[in-house]
Amino acid sequence: MADNYLEKRFEEVFGSGRKTTRTKTVWKEYSSLDTLLHHNRSHRSYDPSDVPSTEVLRKIVWVNTIIPSAANQQVLRFRTVSSPDETSKVLSDIKMGAALPELHLPVPGTEPPAYIIVMSSKPESRFVSIDLGISLQSMALRAVDLGYNALMICNFNPEKLKEDLSLPYLPLAVLAVGKGQDSIYIKPCNEGDSLKYYRKDGVHYVPKIILDDLLV
Repeated sequence: MADNYLEKRFEEVFGSGRKTTRTKTVWKEYSSLDTLLHHNRSHRSYDPSDVPSTEVLRKIVWVNTIIPSAANQQVLRFRTVSSPDETSKVLSDIKMGAALPELHLPVPGTEPPAYIIVMSSKPESRFVSIDLGISLQSMALRAVDLGYNALMICNFNPEKLKEDLSLPYLPLAVLAVGKGQDSIYIKPCNEGDSLKYYRKDGVHYVPKIILDDLLV
């Protein structure tokens, strides 16, 4: 096997984004995991004029070709949605901001411009649920990496959505994708405090339990 096999394989998969010196290979600088995690917030307001292209949505779904899968079953299947006709159908089937029903989110004019529908080719099981969580988080992080934001949606009518989009399988979740417009603040809290997210003075607050209280 050639000494530079891994470098060549990396370029085949990810493209060339490096410069080489005599002593080491310097790769293109990507966002750190900390940065991606902090920017990976659940936006419920989007810029409807900034519609992710089909290629961007495919890049987001692409992560499912390399992420872990429970027992390596790889049963999840995906449908990208970005046309106005189909996005309006998805919007009519989903509910956003369950903890803020008085706001009737999304506010007209801030609807998500694209969606990724996640389905399973096999009946739901513990392994399917594990794969679903891994997939949604990985795709959301990839969306942030590409300059967009995402919202994981599980509050919807799966039978109606399947019918409206003529899907081959019953949907398990919907990932909204677009340029987020919310101002979101992570509020550290202790175990036992309220974990309900809320909005105040235009800021969306999300309580997150501190590390010391997570460790047992």
